[in-house]
Amino acid sequence: MVMAKGMTGARRRGLVGWALALTLACLAAALPARADIIDRIVAVVGADVIMLSDVHAVTTLGLMPDAADDEAVIARLIDRALVLAEVNRFIVPEPDVDLITSDIADVRRRFLTSDALAAALETVGLTEAGLARVVRDNRRIDSYLSQRFGSTVQPTEAELAQFYRERAGRYSVGAELQSFDQVREQVQRDLQEERRQALIADWVARLRERVAITRP
Repeated sequence: MVMAKGMTGARRRGLVGWALALTLACLAAALPARADIIDRIVAVVGADVIMLSDVHAVTTLGLMPDAADDEAVIARLIDRALVLAEVNRFIVPEPDVDLITSDIADVRRRFLTSDALAAALETVGLTEAGLARVVRDNRRIDSYLSQRFGSTVQPTEAELAQFYRERAGRYSVGAELQSFDQVREQVQRDLQEERRQALIADWVARLRERVAITRP
């Protein structure tokens, strides 16, 4: 169980998915700067700074493959900084070493050779140890979000049927639509996940209201 620091015996709620902003910023500050890289601040989240080099690290290493462009990456790094600050307020269990190793292996597979990965890490001013710290924080965020938002109200049959009708194309195999009974369990998982993501988005929006965010 995740316990709030200094609140022995008190229950705490917690629940991811990817945690990059603060970790990358701290790592970049701790590592020698490359002479051929001109860095700049792209956002300030409370007392935390997100640098252009953080954005380059995300895009170069493929850490947010579904982000459309740099602006989308910055927006998500801001959200991650907010969430990580919340995570750091609590004692979150350390992720299993095997999970971290698996996540690093996923990053490695995005490059043809080990030398290519090493070159990419050097380009963004990150070491393999630094990458391990990044994926560790990713897992800590995932664990926190899973605990905090892991349970949602069970949908009714009517809600499941409506969700299925409104997204029928999602449950087609080729040109053939699978019946509701065939995919009911998947429909339930999809609806619950959609609701969970909506809860997380609302929570992050409230975090944004509480913390000063500046875009130079």
